[in-house]
Amino acid sequence: MKRLSAILILFLAGIFIATSCSSKQKQHKRLVIALTKERKIEGKKYGQWLSRQDSSLRFIYLSEVDFALLADSLALADGILFTGGADIYPALYGKEFDTARCGAFDTIRDQYELEAFRIARELGLPIIGICRGLQMINVAMGGTLYIDLPQDKGTAELHRVGQEDWADHPVALIPGSRIATLMEVPIANVASNHHQGIEKLAPGLSAAATSPDMLIEAIENTTNNKQWIMAVQWHPEWMPHDDLLSNRIAATFLGEASKYSLKRR
Repeated sequence: MKRLSAILILFLAGIFIATSCSSKQKQHKRLVIALTKERKIEGKKYGQWLSRQDSSLRFIYLSEVDFALLADSLALADGILFTGGADIYPALYGKEFDTARCGAFDTIRDQYELEAFRIARELGLPIIGICRGLQMINVAMGGTLYIDLPQDKGTAELHRVGQEDWADHPVALIPGSRIATLMEVPIANVASNHHQGIEKLAPGLSAAATSPDMLIEAIENTTNNKQWIMAVQWHPEWMPHDDLLSNRIAATFLGEASKYSLKRR
């Protein structure tokens, strides 16, 4: 797959400038969302999950962008989604000695996502994370992970059945959290497929949901009211299309992206 070139970035910028000429067009500006990496399975893609809330969305796929162009690409975005995927290399959170219990690594992805997170923080972009995305946000802000939940917490099939199969389990939404305000009930069922999770929560983040084994399942930022950050350990994009919590998470993120877009015009 070819990487986005500087020409394509400039072309996109030209489109955005052209479509913002009138006040009416400004009010209906198409949101641009950066995705760290897209899934290949049709019907389960992260972009499709978001597009169910707004069919006019445009996406920047950061895995196809040259590292040197990350800042230019994110300058065009109204929000960023850190998606699921391979384990994060343990050296990034002080556990290089324990790599044997991990699955596959993608250290190149680790580096571009850490840089993308730094840039997104600098820009004040709304940030959302899913599964690995939650873990990356926690690591980037100074937290640590359990290397292997089946061994470290003894909850082998709560979060994933076998080595790869999906599980489902309830999560308790913590009263007072932003994510709890999205539901009228304190418990939700979620789709899960992971073997790692948050051990030490990073400074500046608060827990927003927990699973039955008390693993942190959702996080939000607490110290910077100028930027919106939310992440979940489960997979809202894998849930049925009519799942209320999944849809409200997507709509809330896009609402924050809209606010960001209006603010920077």
